[in-house]
Amino acid sequence: METDLNILDSCRFFVTNIRPLRLLQEERGVKGPLWFGQDPESLLHVPANILRLLSAIIFAPIWLTIPHVGRSIEELIKLLVWSIEWANVPDAVLLESPGSLMLKKKEAHTVSNGKYAVRGDKPTFLLKVTFEGKRIKRQQQVTMQDWGTKGGKGGKDTDSESSQSLEAHPNDYTAISYWMGSARVVFDKLERKLDPQPEIDYAGNRDYSLRNRRNIAQALLDQYARARQPVNAGGEDVEYIWLDEFCLSDDNVPMTEEECEAKRRTELGRLSDIFRRAKQVVVFCHVPGCHHTDLNHCPWINRLFTLGEILHARQVLVMNCFETRNPNSKLDSRITNVLSGHDFRTDIQACASRAERWHLYNIMQHATNSGAIPWQSAIHSLLVEAIRRDETDEEDKFRDHNMLGRALNGLLPRKAELSDLKGVNGWEDLAWLLELNQGFYNCTLLAAVCEVAAANVPEYRWWGRPSAPQEGTERLEALVTSIPVKLRLGKRLPPQPALSIIGPQSVPLTHWLQRDSRALYHRPEVKSLKRWTIGIAIILILAGFISFSNLTVSPGLPLIWATLIAFVIIELLVGTIFVQHDVWFVVEDHTVVGRNVFRWLQSQDPSLTDAGELEWGPRQLIPEWGFHRPKQEKNRLPEPVPVTLMDLRTGGVDEGTRNEETK
Repeated sequence: METDLNILDSCRFFVTNIRPLRLLQEERGVKGPLWFGQDPESLLHVPANILRLLSAIIFAPIWLTIPHVGRSIEELIKLLVWSIEWANVPDAVLLESPGSLMLKKKEAHTVSNGKYAVRGDKPTFLLKVTFEGKRIKRQQQVTMQDWGTKGGKGGKDTDSESSQSLEAHPNDYTAISYWMGSARVVFDKLERKLDPQPEIDYAGNRDYSLRNRRNIAQALLDQYARARQPVNAGGEDVEYIWLDEFCLSDDNVPMTEEECEAKRRTELGRLSDIFRRAKQVVVFCHVPGCHHTDLNHCPWINRLFTLGEILHARQVLVMNCFETRNPNSKLDSRITNVLSGHDFRTDIQACASRAERWHLYNIMQHATNSGAIPWQSAIHSLLVEAIRRDETDEEDKFRDHNMLGRALNGLLPRKAELSDLKGVNGWEDLAWLLELNQGFYNCTLLAAVCEVAAANVPEYRWWGRPSAPQEGTERLEALVTSIPVKLRLGKRLPPQPALSIIGPQSVPLTHWLQRDSRALYHRPEVKSLKRWTIGIAIILILAGFISFSNLTVSPGLPLIWATLIAFVIIELLVGTIFVQHDVWFVVEDHTVVGRNVFRWLQSQDPSLTDAGELEWGPRQLIPEWGFHRPKQEKNRLPEPVPVTLMDLRTGGVDEGTRNEETK
């Protein structure tokens, strides 16, 4: 706390804390008040200090006017620099949709404005399955527009439908939600074998070829046949089913694995709408007795795409499998529970509360309209929950999030055209979605809870791993508005992604302390010393002028000169005590002796002794992240590196960490 000291205490403070050697060699991490060679490790540092001392002593009368004139000029320059921002004009993202910027073969390159999606809410393909009792008699892929024709579009089924067949309307289709790992468990327990497949490298995160993915999904479909309740007990009944591996690409068009993957990515962009329109959603997990709401043990509930599959489901059928002693069928399945979508989401909300998964709790609360959650809060929870779900299990990796935009499409108030979600760079797709929804969500909230991305992420670096909410840490209020934009750094250069911040206040950060050469004039600790020094100097200078008229050989000029030199020396010595308090200062803890930043700061400026009283800690609102931990290299500090951030204007301190890429 700043207090004025009496003259005795002020003199005692001065004598105790002055460091005359700093006039020649400044300490590491502190810049000297020099014209050049401010860095203490510079070869010009000591010569610059000597030149400063000689100039101050020889030109003492002029030197004393420098602090006042120089300070006014410096403050004017700072005001001009920080009040005028020279910035390039960013392009609004909606002027150029991502899909129109993609060059296609044999097509003219035309740029079109971005638009909201108004179509694409129905599945392109369905699986028409004919059941006979507890088994599948036949199945074929059909399209929604040709469902009423014989066998569907390009249907391969040439058998006539039985007179006892009971066919449902395709709009009343069933969608099956599952985790591929659970389907593989069923596949293995049925003792089925995968087909030979080449090494898959086209997608990077696929373990199976399309044929084998369908083999695994077929095992799950067979179990659904055993679990479902037959509609026509005396004959056949037909049910339309949406099962991803059979409904994401056209069976009648020969495709390579790469082409099939591209088609799959496009179709996944309407996933939430496909499940929204389904008459019922079957959710499956291989864990025995799983209720599909256990966030600690159920793999299905923690999938990225689970959010879109159940958030608007009308009816939910919970399906479980169990082993049997029947030699003809070692595995059986049952529909263990039938719930309305509202009741199922209410159960998830309760489990999220017990597991302290507050973003998921918020999402389900919004979906059930049980708390009137505003869109701003609901969108934020959806974004953070989706990003955290899309992480890998490996601690030192962070996924490309190439499916992030498609998983969220249809869950936000405004939906993107499928052609605008490329599925290559998930951050690009997310930025486009948020631009479409700028009227409902402020991107500042997401950037505020995300750490800076890893060093290998070339774009959208303001989005990294987000922090999880905790009790008492959800009061984030955005002081500015942010919008993802495209910024052209040159007329011939392609647009680069940027985060446009509207109404910002720029806060410069520095790794350097700056020695305060004008401390004598404004520091309260030496205010009494300043007054007495100025008073004594005035008396001596007046005495010098008086001696001009009274003595033949006047000592007045040497007295005045000596007085001014003494005053300059006191000013210089006081300047060795303090540093300037007008910046945000950040220091890596390992760079100071003993890694005690507070002690080091106090050694550079004793007026910072009360900094600890204003320290931000567990009782303040500070986001905490699960840190990106790259593999450590020899002769390199372990990361994350502890750092201390301090507002020298107020004394507020925040202790945190940084990674190498955020340096």
